Formats: sequence, structure tokens, C-alpha cells
Amino acid sequence: MSEIIGVIYPVPSNLLQRIFTGKDVFIKHPTCFKQLKPGQKVLFYSSHEVRGIVGEATIKRIEMMKLDDIYRKYGERVFITREEARSYSRPLKDRKKGGSGRDVTFLVLELDNIRKYEKAVKPKRFITVGGKYLTKQEYESIIRSQ
Repeated sequence: MSEIIGVIYPVPSNLLQRIFTGKDVFIKHPTCFKQLKPGQKVLFYSSHEVRGIVGEATIKRIEMMKLDDIYRKYGERVFITREEARSYSRPLKDRKKGGSGRDVTFLVLELDNIRKYEKAVKPKRFITVGGKYLTKQEYESIIRSQ
């Protein structure tokens, strides 16, 4: 099996600009994270209009935290607002009705060396909502596409 050097996560296109303009704390439900370590890569797959990998960052720190703790520690650095995170943590059936969010634990990635690619790179395989691990071979292929 090829060496895992990071992860690819899908992010709605409208939220990606926030990461590329200075929001350096990425949070999501904890999927596809157990093999991640600081120093590895996070690639961002634009999941709506573009449907391609549009940028990357280096993982500086990995934490698992509750929502209030995230905003207490990182505040305005988080790429989504507290209300967006609360909405995201609601069960799907309650999101449109405005039910209360669950007190879930989020995966928190503090990012470094954030960069947007000049052109989007179409992945060889579909990127699920949970993301997928990134191998060294895949990463080299993506970088060559730039």
C-alpha cells in the first residue's frame, strides 16, 4: 500500500474562498482522520460548481474539540461561523426546520502554507463527503497537473 501523506476533503465552493483569504482553522465532522499527523497535507476539493481539487495546506495541529471550545480558542480564524457550524451539526432532517444542533466533537485542523492552485485538478475518483486519504503517488500526480 502506498504511503499516506494527507487527506482530500470536499468543501462547498462558496466556503473555500475563506480559507484562501486567511481563515486558517478548518473544522468538520471527524471522518477520514485517524492516520493524519501534523506536517501532512490537506487538499481541498471544491464540491459544487468546480468539482475539482483547488488548493492545499499543511496541517500544523490536529485536535478534537466541542464547538464552544473551538470558538473560544480560535475565534475568527475558523473558516465557518459558529452558526454555520451549529447548522452543520444538526441532523439532516432538522436543518431546514432550525432544530437545535447536537453537541458533537469536531475535527479541528490548524493550517499553514495555504495555497490556491492556478487551475482545478479533477480527481481520478469521486471524493465522498467524508473525504479520502491522499497517497504520495496521488499527490505527485496532482502537482504535475499544475
